[in-house]
Amino acid sequence: MRDNLYETGIRPIMDDYFTKRGQEVRDYGKYWSASNAGYCMRKVIFERLKVPATSIDARKQRVFESGHIFHQWHQARTVKAGISIAQEIELIDDKLMIKGHIDDLVKVNDNLILYDYKTQNSGAFTWRKKSGKGMSHFHRMQLGTYMMMLRNGDYPELKEGRIFRISKDDLRQEEDQLIWNAGLQEAVHEYWSTLNDYWKAQTIPKCTCAEIEPNTKTGIGFMANPKYNPYYFNGEPCSMAWYKLFKEGKTDGYIKTI
Repeated sequence: MRDNLYETGIRPIMDDYFTKRGQEVRDYGKYWSASNAGYCMRKVIFERLKVPATSIDARKQRVFESGHIFHQWHQARTVKAGISIAQEIELIDDKLMIKGHIDDLVKVNDNLILYDYKTQNSGAFTWRKKSGKGMSHFHRMQLGTYMMMLRNGDYPELKEGRIFRISKDDLRQEEDQLIWNAGLQEAVHEYWSTLNDYWKAQTIPKCTCAEIEPNTKTGIGFMANPKYNPYYFNGEPCSMAWYKLFKEGKTDGYIKTI
């Protein structure tokens, strides 16, 4: 009987639920999602075009769901502590066509800080400590985008943002700091301006997943890995062959559930 527990309990029902969740596409309409800042521009354009992922992973959706739970937990704590100024407010930039929501804007000792909460497993915490790596390119660009939007809106005095990492396994916590400066402003503005140029020209840019944050051993960025790239097909990240199938309406027969 014990061998049959999976089939007779809630897990297959919940896996089916999470699989369907994985098929949902966040629609920002004419805007880019601010959370995509720093990623390969081909990948971001595929998402806006609603190109379906090549596979659906129920486990990955459970991981996302647990991340939301930890976000809400920390947001509730800063509210109760009386330091939260704003949470989950919608930000829109009509010049660069960006839309997004911040996790938390807090005031500590008269210092305004934007917080973006990230969850990781304990193995990732240990690896980061051994490697001595600071804030990732993706986190820097995402946080920088939110800071730019807040500074252009109601909080021009904002100068500091932080990534707050939480270990889901043992609840370790770490912070990385990002200070607003001219270099960050230029990098963020150039990224979104270039992305808009590709969109207006109706041009698909090259895939840069392998080039961004290359691994010290392999020289390849993790987003080129089929485990992390949602458009990996026939040995190619952000596959143009997959895009062609999408344009022809033929992707359904190839999408895998893993």
